Amino acid sequence: MEALKRGDSIPELPEVETISRSLQINLGARITKIDIKCAGVIRRRDFEPEEICGSTISSINRKGKFLNFIFENGLELIIHMGMSGRFYMVHEDEEILAPHVHVIIHLDNKKGLVYQDARRFGGLWLIRDSRGFFSRLGREPLSDEFTAEYLARKVKKRRQAIKALLLNQSIVCGIGNIYADEALFEAAIRPDRPAGSLSASEIGCLCKAIKEVMQNSIQKRGTTFRDFRDGYNKSGGFQDYLKVYGKTDQDCSRCGGIIKRKKIGGRSTHFCDKCQK
Repeated sequence: MEALKRGDSIPELPEVETISRSLQINLGARITKIDIKCAGVIRRRDFEPEEICGSTISSINRKGKFLNFIFENGLELIIHMGMSGRFYMVHEDEEILAPHVHVIIHLDNKKGLVYQDARRFGGLWLIRDSRGFFSRLGREPLSDEFTAEYLARKVKKRRQAIKALLLNQSIVCGIGNIYADEALFEAAIRPDRPAGSLSASEIGCLCKAIKEVMQNSIQKRGTTFRDFRDGYNKSGGFQDYLKVYGKTDQDCSRCGGIIKRKKIGGRSTHFCDKCQK
């Protein structure tokens, strides 16, 4: 679970949520076969894959950047796309010619679920009880529990840059590089500000901005630069609405300043040096 400490880029919360929503049509479907082409992508085996063959999918949801399948027998399949992974549906008669396909899950509804990952930073976990697995995740940004009061407690007296704190999955789960930059821009907060220096008003604005940016991206089916695809293997559209991420040296849409880029906590960070304070 070392990856929980990092703020990897896409797929982030909106992308995984988009995949989860795309796959809901498979609820009630039964797994007929699991074709594992690369055993190394299975990161943990509490049970053998054959134990979910014949099982019905009772739930498909998202936890942070993780996709979580729960079966009628209580067993769970957890998937993380890493930085380049895809998880999507195909028709059972469709010939799969794409490279780096590591797992295909065959369903009785004439669909196959494909896990594809060129860089292999992601993986699959076969889990009997996910409560321990997810216990280190922070609060969900779109939940009622993620409030300005909660965020204020987490930033209090912290010298760490607010951008780095937002990437800490044990504080708030699902935010990565793209949406941290976008939320901080919407809140007009410099990403290199010490987290503990934020006022109550700024924290309230940031909490609101995080929720709004995430919801807007979900409505546009996530951000696609190169790798991300939804559950239908289609690109997202939020890349056309980004305001600072990847906009180095372009004019700020809010004040006309210039978008800057710098490293914060080892991550490329984009912000307006003029209107973000």
